[in-house]
Amino acid sequence: MNGITAFFITFVRKKEKLMKKNLYIVCLCGILLSVTACTSLQPFSYERLQPADVNFPGQIRKVGIVNNMPPVHQDYKQVDYKSASLEGDGDVATEAFAQEVVSVGYFDEVVLYDQRIRKTTNPLELPIPKHTADELIRKLDVDMLLSMERVNVELKESTMFIPEWNAEVSAVDGIVTSVVRAYLKQREEPLFTIQKTDTLCWEITPKLSYSDVIKDVSEYAAILPMQNLLPYWVEVERYYYDGGNVEMRDAGVFVREESWEEAAALWEKVYQKKKGKAKMRAAYNLAVYSERKNDFDRAKEYLDTAYGLSDENSFDQQLILIYRMRLEDECQKNQRLNVQMKRFEP
Repeated sequence: MNGITAFFITFVRKKEKLMKKNLYIVCLCGILLSVTACTSLQPFSYERLQPADVNFPGQIRKVGIVNNMPPVHQDYKQVDYKSASLEGDGDVATEAFAQEVVSVGYFDEVVLYDQRIRKTTNPLELPIPKHTADELIRKLDVDMLLSMERVNVELKESTMFIPEWNAEVSAVDGIVTSVVRAYLKQREEPLFTIQKTDTLCWEITPKLSYSDVIKDVSEYAAILPMQNLLPYWVEVERYYYDGGNVEMRDAGVFVREESWEEAAALWEKVYQKKKGKAKMRAAYNLAVYSERKNDFDRAKEYLDTAYGLSDENSFDQQLILIYRMRLEDECQKNQRLNVQMKRFEP
């Protein structure tokens, strides 16, 4: 690893710097096809913290990141990258994985071990023996090991569409597989195994080299397991009603200015004083507002009211039904997230 001369490196993150915002878009299915038909409905997006797939015991505060991948001895010059199976660079992948874990700020301390554990070139996944894992946990003074176990890419010839040229060019697709395991002291088997697969694509140019492909694959493989491993940020898209009366129009201005409290006050005014469709739309907006504040019980109450005021089989009712499903999903995720975030409670 470049610049690493010590036996191991320790990264320390303060709890206040909680999460790196790894963003991706989550859209409400089916809504976008109908939004243009309803000029009073406006989209907006905001970031929500999502739970990981695994829960760590609260006492896991210090983790060690280790490289259990085999050394790379492939002669890339002899490999046809249009159709080949290549192993990633364990040093690159492990260091990149450590930086990803550090950037989230979930653990008090992250220790990167500066030696490869495996000496054999066998590409098959070989879990760390129990006695070796126990010794590393003791030596690094950590509560758990997170190990990069394998990075593999299956290459095949493909094409890539370049919008600027309105044409397809020769390319190579790479199906990237990343395997990570967790180890606890005095445990016979790994705590869990995460295996993730995704695809990268490169345009075939004279500058494209095997070393570039392996570096890209190894760095990308470090990112793949993160959403399974630790809480992460996503950008979610929602809709709100804008217009119909002065209060709703003014509230829309506040939303666009990110002044949500002022917008909610106007929606509450409409909700209390108006009837029919105006009250329904205000209730829907207040449900969205409540979700942003993680008040899911209140959000469901407002949404139930909106549903009761909507016309049967109307666009409004379909919108409410879709949002109700999304809200229930987010509520369940939030319950899991609360368990995972208890470590940050005073």
